[in-house]
Amino acid sequence: MADIFDEVSEELKQDQLIQLWKKYSKYIITLFVLLVLSVLTYQAYMIWNEKKLTASSEQFFSGLEKLDNKDFEKSAEIFLKSSLDQKDGYRVLSIFGLAHSNFENGKISEMVSNYQTIYEDKTIGSYYQGLARILSVMKDNKSNFNELQGRLKPILNSPSKLQLLAAELQIVLFIRFNKLDKALSSIKSLLARSDISQEQKNRLSLIDKVYNSHAK
Repeated sequence: MADIFDEVSEELKQDQLIQLWKKYSKYIITLFVLLVLSVLTYQAYMIWNEKKLTASSEQFFSGLEKLDNKDFEKSAEIFLKSSLDQKDGYRVLSIFGLAHSNFENGKISEMVSNYQTIYEDKTIGSYYQGLARILSVMKDNKSNFNELQGRLKPILNSPSKLQLLAAELQIVLFIRFNKLDKALSSIKSLLARSDISQEQKNRLSLIDKVYNSHAK
């Protein structure tokens, strides 16, 4: 009889965690996207600030304007042209812009391909490659668990500055694909690290608290 109650309790805990993820996932993903986009916008500004306003910068910022105005078809067109025309820092930023435009247009396969172009290009800095991998996983709602985790592995297995963010994103994947035991184990491991931010602690502690409160 006790085994039956334990089984029911476990199912309730899993349902509760899944519901929690469904409730907060949109906000977590939005936070990630805003963080990455702010970094990219800052880098674009630094490039522009160090040089004269050239045709390449005009083209890139024109794409950003269309993106801000939610004219995603036009922004995709501009970023695609910019990514093909330019060979400086604007090329990489334009591919990021193209990927986000395709995401907003619901073209997930094209978006994944855009990010893949970045993280497979050995001439691009490792930080940008890592950002491309993270964004590719965050915004891909079509690929299976193994494909998504495979994109994260190079970051998780390296001393990248993005490792903690990738580790948190892996927990999100565990929850999304109903691998709850792995999610909770990873949460505990991540919370034990001294180098995570307070924001990460708060998010992870919330999920951990909800689950363990039902375990009692």
